[in-house]
Amino acid sequence: MSVDAWHHDVPPGPVPDLAQLRLLITDAADRAAAMLTDAYPAAAADDPLVDAVRILATPEGRSHTAQAARLTGLPAEELQWLVLAYRHGGTGGAAAAIEAHAAEPDQLASAVREVRKHRGLAIGELAAGQGTISDPGTGVQIRLGPDGRWYPFTSGRDRWWPAPGAARSPGEAYQAALRARSLRRAGG
Repeated sequence: MSVDAWHHDVPPGPVPDLAQLRLLITDAADRAAAMLTDAYPAAAADDPLVDAVRILATPEGRSHTAQAARLTGLPAEELQWLVLAYRHGGTGGAAAAIEAHAAEPDQLASAVREVRKHRGLAIGELAAGQGTISDPGTGVQIRLGPDGRWYPFTSGRDRWWPAPGAARSPGEAYQAALRARSLRRAGG
């Protein structure tokens, strides 16, 4: 190889601007600090979409929603919905919003039994699927996340909306979904 063979190499793409570099540096520092304290959930950490949502949820990241929509192919509204899931449940919440983690049959059956104990005088049957338990009569759903926690959702405007109150206990997550649904109906 000759000395000036490198002259024919294709140069790298454009360098990120200063604001983007600061965003990435801050994010890397935050993730490193979380990893050192064992507060970083490795299960959802390697999903590029969850990673993008985590950055968009920061005050500095919000201005990059249009660019993220272009790069991911998702509408900005969908990314904002995922940011809401992240704000309520961190990376596990965002991952559960994207897709519920598949539950083992025994784990799902046990979760359904626990939710039934918390239903009271509910009308209709529960619908259980791959890591989800839906109660159409009350307009609530819980989804299993990759971290083993159950994430609450409420129905509205033809979709399931993330709600606060993720818990290891499916019954507690179901109760959180009911509270969130009640607050939504009350306008609070």
